[in-house]
Amino acid sequence: MTNAPDVILLRSADPPPDRYLEAFDHAGLRARCEPVLSFSFPRQEALAAQLRSRDAYAALIATSPRAGTALKRVFEDRPALARAWRKAPAYAVGPKTAARLRDAGLAARGADAGSADALAEHIIEADPAAPLLFLCGNRRRDVLPQRLRAAAVSFDEQVVYHTHTRTDLALPAPEDAPWLVFFSPSGLEAVTQSGIDPGAYRCAAIGPTTGGALKEAGHPPAAVADAPTPKALVKTLREAHAA
Repeated sequence: MTNAPDVILLRSADPPPDRYLEAFDHAGLRARCEPVLSFSFPRQEALAAQLRSRDAYAALIATSPRAGTALKRVFEDRPALARAWRKAPAYAVGPKTAARLRDAGLAARGADAGSADALAEHIIEADPAAPLLFLCGNRRRDVLPQRLRAAAVSFDEQVVYHTHTRTDLALPAPEDAPWLVFFSPSGLEAVTQSGIDPGAYRCAAIGPTTGGALKEAGHPPAAVADAPTPKALVKTLREAHAA
């Protein structure tokens, strides 16, 4: 019997217990995490300067857990700034991003939004009275900013982290690990830059944004999770496998 996993999760594993690995194990599937990205936080002083204008913003927006990490780093060295933003509203895509924002001391909203488009709709419906501060990476997609501008929602944008893709991935052969699960469009870039053909595997995506990126690249996913959660991902893979 091979020790190769059934599923390669193209993400960094969380400290044990990792929720995704646990979910696949409980479902009787072997899964392994394979990091495809690294992150740096080169703009801490610029972020701190922006955050000092607390009264200028009604809330924060974050579409990635790394934004929460950037906030926490700034707040750890600046307790007065952390107190000023404590319990401030912050809109988040997905439960992991929401959890990072809570760790930074903010009151996360919209955690059930499974995509940037859904989060934009949530923000538009909330109709914030003052500008928002959108914390993003250097490679953020245009979906959320375009939706907010179209709805005349005022916001300032601050790049708080940089994403770097790996080019040295070594994955099991498709016959040993038939599923590749992508958690971001950048993961697709890391795979292809490593000389690996995604089309040789069955591809799955954590959500519609990543699924759309796969389709645009000529690798339409066989499965797209209904929500960015371990339970939803396992469910959609099992359904696709049985189809």
